[in-house]
Amino acid sequence: MSVFCDWNANRANPKGRLVMAAFRLANMASRMGKPWRYLAYPYAIAYRVLVEWFLGIELPWKLTVGPGLRLDHAQALVVNDKARIGANCILRNSTTIGINRTDFSYSGKAPVIGDRVDIGANCVVIGDVEIGDDSVIGAGSVVTKSFPRGSVIVGNPARLLRSVAGDVKDEVAYGS
Repeated sequence: MSVFCDWNANRANPKGRLVMAAFRLANMASRMGKPWRYLAYPYAIAYRVLVEWFLGIELPWKLTVGPGLRLDHAQALVVNDKARIGANCILRNSTTIGINRTDFSYSGKAPVIGDRVDIGANCVVIGDVEIGDDSVIGAGSVVTKSFPRGSVIVGNPARLLRSVAGDVKDEVAYGS
């Protein structure tokens, strides 16, 4: 079912359709029982070579992603396999969603992105953060803390520009 949602979300984007179809098949294979998963390893290797090496998009096959993920201008996209991305989200080019590496074991926590979150180009969302549903992260933002539902998030470091009510926040209080 997720394949059809992804297909529709990327209707004007053949590359996005190809990547998401390949991802969904790899993701399905990663959730199979052990004997079947071993049979899927050749596909997993082919997926990594095609999507990561040739297209420059790191969507690990074990990643949890809701239906309807749209990839706009997907290039240099890096998502940690521990991250969770909700339904009907948009990811743009040069975006990183990953852990905040605290040691060489890479055992940190990854972001949780809510449903219908629009992430602009060249964003970094890193560490143990949650982005609420229906939020927008502006291009070039560096997000290292959580934000509630309906937030418009901008800047480096990221700050709340508007809430779901659409009120512009006091710019002095947010350091702009």
